[in-house]
Amino acid sequence: MTVQVFAQRPTTQPLTQPTKQVATQPAAAFLTALTGGAPSWDTWRDALAPERVEQPAEVARLLAFLDTEVDPDAIDREGEIPPFVIARLRDLGAFRLATGEDLGGLGLTPYALFRTVEAVASRSVAIGFMLAVHNGIGVATSLLPTLPHGSLRDLIRRRSREGMISGFADAEPAGQGNQWPRTKAVPTPDGSAYVLTGDKLFISNGPVADLLGVTVTVRDEDGPRVGLAVVDTRSPGFEVRAGLEYLGVRGLPNGWLRLNGVTVPRDHVVTSAQGDPRRTPERTSAFLTARMLIQAAPALALARNCLRWSREFTARRRIDGIGLGEYDLIQRTLAANAADVRAMDAVVRWSLGGPAPGDRWFERMIARNFCTEAATRVVDRTVSLLGAEGLETDRSKRRRGAPSVPLERAYRDIRMLRTAGGVDDLIDVQAAQALLTHCADTAPTGLLDNGLPGALPATENFFPRNARHLYDLHEDLARFAAVCHDVAARPAGERQRRSGQYPLLLLGRIARELLGAAAVLATAEQDGHQRLTDVHCTAARSRLRDLWAQLDAPDQPDHAGIARAVLSRDRHVDDLLGL
Repeated sequence: MTVQVFAQRPTTQPLTQPTKQVATQPAAAFLTALTGGAPSWDTWRDALAPERVEQPAEVARLLAFLDTEVDPDAIDREGEIPPFVIARLRDLGAFRLATGEDLGGLGLTPYALFRTVEAVASRSVAIGFMLAVHNGIGVATSLLPTLPHGSLRDLIRRRSREGMISGFADAEPAGQGNQWPRTKAVPTPDGSAYVLTGDKLFISNGPVADLLGVTVTVRDEDGPRVGLAVVDTRSPGFEVRAGLEYLGVRGLPNGWLRLNGVTVPRDHVVTSAQGDPRRTPERTSAFLTARMLIQAAPALALARNCLRWSREFTARRRIDGIGLGEYDLIQRTLAANAADVRAMDAVVRWSLGGPAPGDRWFERMIARNFCTEAATRVVDRTVSLLGAEGLETDRSKRRRGAPSVPLERAYRDIRMLRTAGGVDDLIDVQAAQALLTHCADTAPTGLLDNGLPGALPATENFFPRNARHLYDLHEDLARFAAVCHDVAARPAGERQRRSGQYPLLLLGRIARELLGAAAVLATAEQDGHQRLTDVHCTAARSRLRDLWAQLDAPDQPDHAGIARAVLSRDRHVDDLLGL
């Protein structure tokens, strides 16, 4: 599907875009700076969460169990989390981390929950992913808070108290995010229940879940509507057709599910009088937070692990009697890894912490890609660094008695995290669509007549290089706001010299680079990590120059023509490419 980028509003609405009920942002929200060109530096700093949160005793016991009784290498090798591990996780309350204290849970805040999932994923990404799915998009977190009193609410509360495992079944063989799910819910003759029929694919936690939220198309006398059905997996007709194995995060319970005439009570299907119940402001907010739990938290865990492995490797290696850490390229690698980890941490603190984190929906929307992309850089650099000792698997190194780390697993896992829950490129496009929609309803307020930003914050607490980075950031924010408003103001349907999804992709990537720079600069005064801030902002400046250049390019190669030739099996092209 092609999206006209130079139009008054984007022609498609992203799945995760909140409605106008949450579109008005307080000054601390980064969206205000991106579309208004008026950064509010003091409120940005106030929005940061503490770097660390106090760890409950229950979480400490959970981590101790993972450290002493769980073999993450075996989980990756066998492609399964052992049943005894899942049972013990239930006993330890791992499936009640976000559940309220009235239901026997810890009631962790989103930020504290993120830190817990990160800690679990640092031991096993598969287990961290499983806990994130349940505590992020399970029925107790994504559905229960909005349910009225009744049998469905009572069911979810009771099963939550018992430590149930849950998930969300939306994706189908036909794809994810279609307006009309192919799974049907047809009323019984007496109207007391619905019969569900259809397949769901790539459903995390599906093979081990007790209750599942299932998207359906309801077919009744009022016409077709999208609904959310809560299915007890013990019901007749529910079947796990196959367990699925991914390139990474091996061991994650994931499956192809079939609902072959599953009957659920009528009030166990949630619909909206108008619109799609998947896209209410409350569920949109929950899904955005879940993305950070499911993808960003394991990504940060992997990046921290790689930074530790890089440090340990460098400390024990010498070349010609000189410590590896004395070489320029190694120093640059370590500094880049440390700066990326610090930037990821700062973006998470900004996106989930501080007062009213629910208002910062756009930060959560782009933080997922920011973290998975930064972690990819860290993992890739670490593979190159440790490759000096042989690009071996962990198992091979152990056989010859060499120090070993699960770097191969990290390499596969981070690639998986960039795709799970939505391909990363599409999420950048969706972020740009949300920006343009917001721009259509606002006006830039912080720009001078020359298009540059207004008053800059005091910089006496910054290193000179970081003061320059701060000025560059304000210039970029002003430029970005002007570009977005120019795009949004163009008449709908007007043919422009560039259209399609790629300019949207570039806008989304620019937005997350600006968020990262703002976050690390906001933390620099608080934690004193001025040198790390400089390293990140210098690298970000280089990436931004390339992104701006691509966005401003007057023309592009004929990608569409080449793609059509490849798809048409053009003989000349096939011969040229050796196909």
